[in-house]
Amino acid sequence: MTDNFDERRKQLLEWLQIAFALELATIPPYMIALLSIKLPANRAAAELIRSVMIEEMLHLALVANVMNAVGGTPLLDSTVIPKYPLEMNFKGEAFADRRFPVNLERFSKSAIVTFMKIEQPAPPPKRGNLLSLSLDVPGLTIGEFYGKIRDLLTELNKGDPGKLFTGEPSRQIDPDYYWSGGGEIIVVTDLQSALAALDIVISQGEGAWPKPKTPEATGFGETFDMGHYFRFSEIYYGRRYKRDDDPTKPPTGDHLDVDFDASYPIATNATAALYQAGSQLARLNESFNRTYTEMLMQLAEAVNGTPKALYTAIMNGMHSLTPIAHEMMKTPLDGDAGHTGCPTFEWMT
Repeated sequence: MTDNFDERRKQLLEWLQIAFALELATIPPYMIALLSIKLPANRAAAELIRSVMIEEMLHLALVANVMNAVGGTPLLDSTVIPKYPLEMNFKGEAFADRRFPVNLERFSKSAIVTFMKIEQPAPPPKRGNLLSLSLDVPGLTIGEFYGKIRDLLTELNKGDPGKLFTGEPSRQIDPDYYWSGGGEIIVVTDLQSALAALDIVISQGEGAWPKPKTPEATGFGETFDMGHYFRFSEIYYGRRYKRDDDPTKPPTGDHLDVDFDASYPIATNATAALYQAGSQLARLNESFNRTYTEMLMQLAEAVNGTPKALYTAIMNGMHSLTPIAHEMMKTPLDGDAGHTGCPTFEWMT
């Protein structure tokens, strides 16, 4: 029995690490699409994208809390940060054609289509496997994958409730250290709190409306009670959902002003090699990547026993990335007047 518990617990920790990496992987594409918008155009669309990005940050913290509660150690270093294009391959009878790359690209209809595919709700009862060349996620959709983690937690806790949740409480990120919005952070100490944390991730990602009874997501002072897929659908169709709309069909509400041409023509999936040595874009990109790396290192500290490092990661890290990214997006590529620069999100040693 002990051997089986240890083996299943190892599986749980592997899945939680995949979930942690998955949440991290969605943030750069959403961030780049958001920052590439030429405001004041697309302000409503920008608010929707930003609301999703903020919730993904919350999901990252919630997964880390669950992992720490069961004695795991979230890994965040150069070996696990995503590289783009990131392949997400959804396998299975119902979704055999859902193989797609996730790019770092400007705000565009194609980018929104990709975001909708990432956040696609599960159509029960079909099930399958979500596989990726660089991310192997066991489930047909992200929501189903989290459902598998939920089930495994319940299974492991059933036999001996005191055997699973043995993590050090001081490693938890609590409301004193997380105030960024997107919902309520949950301190995980037992099965009930672990399931509550994962339910937030599932409902914010896949939930339609009315939203399940979990802490509500907020952004820009308003309540977002639709899952991520539906927020991206509003941008794609240029319409708001009404409360009586069918979630399986396009929205039929008020017009949403969307102008996909009002975005910087950034290079897609840029790498440092794209920028000439010594050029302004090379210098800006190096500055961005150093700040990004420092932020990730601080985030790693925050989820591995020093929760107060989260404040530094967000205030000094995340907020410092925006002006650098904007400057790059306004700067033409050397030898390519039709495109501008874009941060590469690469780890700096």
